[in-house]
Amino acid sequence: MMRVVFLIAVALVMMCLVPVVAGQGEASDIPDAVPLVSEGDYDIINFLLIGSDTFNAANVGRSDVILIVSVNQTAGTVSMLSVPRDLYVYIPTDRVYRINTAFSVGETNGYPGGGPQALIDTIRYNIGLEIDYYARVDFNDFQTIIDDLGGAEIVVDCAIEDWRLISPELDPELEESWAMFTLPVGVHTMNGDLALWYARSRRTSSDLDRGRRQQALMRALLSRIRQLDLLTQLSDIWPQVLESVDTNIPLNVMLGLIPLAAGLDSSRMASYTFRSGIEVRGATSPEGSSVLVPERDAVAALLGQMMIPPTENRLAASQTRIEVVNATDIADMGRVAASRLSWEGYSVTVLPAADRYQGYTQIVDYTGQSKGSVLASLQSLLRLSDEAVSIEPSADRTADFRVTLGGNYYPCTYNVIPPQQE
Repeated sequence: MMRVVFLIAVALVMMCLVPVVAGQGEASDIPDAVPLVSEGDYDIINFLLIGSDTFNAANVGRSDVILIVSVNQTAGTVSMLSVPRDLYVYIPTDRVYRINTAFSVGETNGYPGGGPQALIDTIRYNIGLEIDYYARVDFNDFQTIIDDLGGAEIVVDCAIEDWRLISPELDPELEESWAMFTLPVGVHTMNGDLALWYARSRRTSSDLDRGRRQQALMRALLSRIRQLDLLTQLSDIWPQVLESVDTNIPLNVMLGLIPLAAGLDSSRMASYTFRSGIEVRGATSPEGSSVLVPERDAVAALLGQMMIPPTENRLAASQTRIEVVNATDIADMGRVAASRLSWEGYSVTVLPAADRYQGYTQIVDYTGQSKGSVLASLQSLLRLSDEAVSIEPSADRTADFRVTLGGNYYPCTYNVIPPQQE
């Protein structure tokens, strides 16, 4: 009897700690539509990229990837926002449920415009963003695109461990077809199979961090496309693209974006993901599922940032030249750090690795400036105290800062669970 009472008490405590979302789509539980985010006087095109979680072309599946790419043609900038698949929202004409089901609801329930329009309307209703065009692929399409491009080079800053098929042709229904796989920190050229695993894994990660990795893949694909000079061949290869991609994007729209895509650098690209406890909060749905509930005011503020060109801080970062030297005992750590700094908009050069191992990461500030300096931002990003900084003003400097990576440098700046050690 005491055991039963104890279990009931624990259950009640857990119910208090993990909020339960009320309602399953009854009229009284349906939230009001979110006001549309203002795009100001900018000429903006919003693209919705959808990844379906199926290998079967006849199966609609759920939307495993929901990525919004906002192109500001006036400012020549691009912003990306990953929408977590477990976002708990109102799906028009259906109910309040996970956003990753909106596409399949539209396809199976005869929604006007089918699955794409159902997901577009769901985003408009709950996030307040007007989508202009969509593009959708399934697992097979995604792998084919990666392989046809000759792979995608990805900088991995957080080691990931998860189950993976030992070989793609094995039966995924059999337990012996799987093995635990660890992807270490470093630079990896991924084929379609590994890229799909990287984009989907969340055993030591999270749904929110998956969004960041999916955006990293998009950046890598753009880099590979430019490396192969495919932008100039778009008209010729467009029929081939349509064999793998379901989209309503007209060719003339894509052609009009080529000059921007060809000259786009990291300082004019911004990446956004929803953050736990800020834009979303964890909860349990009435169906008993773990979901993410949007905090509407915070989401609106984040979307407002997406609609404007880079802030003064980001523009200052783009004009800041940073040299990176790897003095760790891990190969490619210099490129890992450079990728992270470039993600924030800095102009980064990787120098040859140091001859000697260094235990601690250090920053040399060659500017000697206090007003308008990005030093504090660099320290925060690299998690370094003032003791790790040397001020050495140089009028004829070729870089504004030099970062020498030591053995204490931990590249993973996201909330990722470290892989289990044997």
